[in-house]
Amino acid sequence: MKKRKTNFEADFWAGYTGGCPLQLFDAFFGKHSLSEAKGLLFSMMEYPVKKKVLSEKDPSVVFYFYLSMRSFIRAGFKISLLQEKYKCTQTAEYNPQAMQGALSDKEYADPFLVFQKAFNGYSLKEFDFFITGIAYFSLGPYGDYPEGNSISPFLHLQKMLDAAKVILERRIKDE
Repeated sequence: MKKRKTNFEADFWAGYTGGCPLQLFDAFFGKHSLSEAKGLLFSMMEYPVKKKVLSEKDPSVVFYFYLSMRSFIRAGFKISLLQEKYKCTQTAEYNPQAMQGALSDKEYADPFLVFQKAFNGYSLKEFDFFITGIAYFSLGPYGDYPEGNSISPFLHLQKMLDAAKVILERRIKDE
């Protein structure tokens, strides 16, 4: 039986079709810095309330970020399923104040917990619905907002971005 590679749907924005979530995280942060990604995610949450269009001059920025976040979420889901496969090569004492961000001390010590908590609380489909909704409503002055709870998935995504960056900074080994 052939092993099937996971498709993170990153062909369009990264040209990447492999199945390693760590390589996808690396590609994601190669295209977006952590602060840029968190800022754009916040803006996508904020603009539907303002009844304004985010990036009116170039809406492709929102679409491109939407596609990359969608792939990021899929890679995070795979990490949550296979977290015992990946190990950090450096301990939490590495530099806890520099990269902790929104993570608690426990989450900083084991950043894989962030993905596990996120996908225990929400399914991949719910995260897809959330990111699609905020992208849609930030591209037009609708004066409406996506249905359901938008705050919790947003907070989980902020933490996942921080955790993914911590994982990459600690030089993960695929064992």
